[in-house]
Amino acid sequence: MYLITLPRYSENIDQCIEQSARDSTQKLIGALFSLPTTSSPDGPLAILPPPVSLLPREKPLPKPKEPTKWEKFAAAKGIKKIRREKKIWDEEKQEWVHRWGWKGKNKEAETQWLHEVPANAGQFLVPLINPYTKTHCVT
Repeated sequence: MYLITLPRYSENIDQCIEQSARDSTQKLIGALFSLPTTSSPDGPLAILPPPVSLLPREKPLPKPKEPTKWEKFAAAKGIKKIRREKKIWDEEKQEWVHRWGWKGKNKEAETQWLHEVPANAGQFLVPLINPYTKTHCVT
C-alpha cells in the first residue's frame, strides 16, 4: 500500500497532485504489463487473473414461479399459444393487407345486413321470400 503525502501550504499543491497522479498511473500500468500479455491488432493486451472474491448479491435469487391452473391444463392437453399474423396476403390486390379493421380483409366478407321486407309479406296467399337469399321459402 502506498501512502500519498499531502503538501504543506507553502508548497505548490497543483505540482504535488500532478506528481502523485503520474506516479500512480505508472505503477498501475507497470503492474498490468507485468502480467502475461498477448498481441492483437490494437496492441498488446494483458491477460487478467480470475477474480479472487465473489461479490455477494443484495437479494437472493428469485424462486421459479409455479405454473397457473391454465398453464397446467394447457400442458396436460398439449395446447400451445399460437400468435396469428396481423397481416395476410391478398391474392387479388397482390399486397399485404390487415386481417381486420379499416381496409382489412374482413371488410370484403361483410354482406348487406339490412333488407327490405315486402309490404305483402304477412299475407298467407303470397309465398314467403327469404330476404337474405332472395329465394322463396318452402315450408
